[in-house]
Amino acid sequence: MLRKFWLQVHWLLGITAGVVLAVMGVTGALLSFEQDLLRWMNPGVITVPPRADGPLTPQELLARIQTAFPEKRLIGLELSADPHAAARVGFASSVDSQRRQGRPTGQGGRRRTEWRYVDPYTGAALGEPWGQEFFRFTTELHRWLAAGDTGKAITGASTLALIVLCLSGLYLRWPRRMLNWRTWLTFDFTLTGRAFLWRLHAVTGTWVLLLYLLAGLTGLFWSYEWYRNGLMRLTGAPPPNRERMTVGAPLTVPLDFATVWAAFLHEVGEFHTATVSLPEHPAQAVEIRYLEPRPAHERAFSQLVLHPVTGAVLQHDRYAKRSLGGKLITSMFVLHSGTFFGVVGWALMMVASLIMPLFAITGWQLYLARRAKKRASLLNVIGSEEWERTNA
Repeated sequence: MLRKFWLQVHWLLGITAGVVLAVMGVTGALLSFEQDLLRWMNPGVITVPPRADGPLTPQELLARIQTAFPEKRLIGLELSADPHAAARVGFASSVDSQRRQGRPTGQGGRRRTEWRYVDPYTGAALGEPWGQEFFRFTTELHRWLAAGDTGKAITGASTLALIVLCLSGLYLRWPRRMLNWRTWLTFDFTLTGRAFLWRLHAVTGTWVLLLYLLAGLTGLFWSYEWYRNGLMRLTGAPPPNRERMTVGAPLTVPLDFATVWAAFLHEVGEFHTATVSLPEHPAQAVEIRYLEPRPAHERAFSQLVLHPVTGAVLQHDRYAKRSLGGKLITSMFVLHSGTFFGVVGWALMMVASLIMPLFAITGWQLYLARRAKKRASLLNVIGSEEWERTNA
């Protein structure tokens, strides 16, 4: 009875949530190439030719950008130690484009930053990267089917279903010879029809089982607040503080960015990338999120908070000094994408995501074949009873 119950659950989730998971898998695989493809497609926008005289100082770059865009208010600056990388500047945007783009309303209402690429050597604006809108839509399709709150609810439920499918599938295919690795991991190409489909579905599922469990358990982090809060409590990680630190009473003197940047370099030394959040009102501190020259991974950000005038260090949260739980929460995205484990992890997660439609297709084929078999058996029974009545 237990096996029949989990078989029905597995079929039901497979033919419903499996279709959504197929979409999420393919879009996730596409997004794993996003940064590399955008850089390749946009030479002269995301990448720039280096110059012998070196880049502008950050304060010179900000001054030129502010002169070029006097109607906009600068609130962010992103710099890279790579001489081929363009800089990015962020402008305050009062347009709530989240609803316009079909984003969940729970994420709306907050001020969003409008980022633009600029030449770090001249301060010239470099335009919009080609292909950026495609990947933005792909991201929305992956996260909430580009359908706002309804889509977010569907993808969240489908992520839960992925975990149930993995565990129920493992239970349903548990072999009698548990220690025989060939039973678990090898295909039998002599099989045909429904038997081959089942073997393909089961063995491939075994190969990607751990990857799908990792993707599901980390994907729930963005799907449900209760899961996110519970994971933070379990790991002992502090909840994120979205409030900008203040320096007390509003300052009567303007931001001294040269002093702030010099204090950052003195405190940190070398860096890989640095994103500066400029004060939006006179009482706010300057926040700088940065990567070490050789970061543990692409999201191993540290954060430094500085006084906007004196450059005094108000807070310094280094990634390397965080607790294991704090590092785990910070690393949620790279665990989800597989890049936490380097190029091999990235490649394995990308391939696993790309073949997710295989399970939806073979699952539907097995389901339809099973229904056809039941229908044929029922017709045989009905035919036999009719024959017996006729010849009684």
